[in-house]
Amino acid sequence: MARTTKRGPNPDRAPAPARVRRTRIVSVVCTWAFIAMFFVAPSIMGSALFIIPSVLFGVAAIATVRDSRRSDGPDAQTLEPEALATATKKQPVEVDGLLFSGSTARASATKGTLRFADRRLAFVGTDDSVLFDVPIGKVSLAGAPGFWRPQLDLEINGRNHTIRFLPVWDLGATFVGVIIAGEWHAQLQELGAS
Repeated sequence: MARTTKRGPNPDRAPAPARVRRTRIVSVVCTWAFIAMFFVAPSIMGSALFIIPSVLFGVAAIATVRDSRRSDGPDAQTLEPEALATATKKQPVEVDGLLFSGSTARASATKGTLRFADRRLAFVGTDDSVLFDVPIGKVSLAGAPGFWRPQLDLEINGRNHTIRFLPVWDLGATFVGVIIAGEWHAQLQELGAS
């Protein structure tokens, strides 16, 4: 009997929501440890140079923790196993995100919803404008999410699209964003995106 090997992502990977919760806890603890170190250092060294960055990091850390604990936050919208494979028009998979289109799009992001249903991928802006709506076979995965790029990079109809699921100020984005975008990447690849 011939042995078959499956190309692509590991089907035995742990469910993304559990990995996100675990990673978020570790990143929050490490962030607060980093901030505590810079709050203690000024009192020992007597330098105000450490106070300004620690206050900025403290505000960002509080916002990060609040955003990650929200029931409609990005962490709560992480894909379950086989979520895209079972998505239908009546029960689509929808997550909030920021869409950057084209090569010079870093200056302008469109806030909206990434939607997957019946093997079609779409991004709908907050004003109900559809920025793209294509079958999964016409989607190319431009690159795998990683520590330096915690986002979903797609090529659709010859145009580059980047979708970020976490805000830029999220201090855990480089750890948690990789899992969230990585799960989209893996499930899209399993469904036939090239």
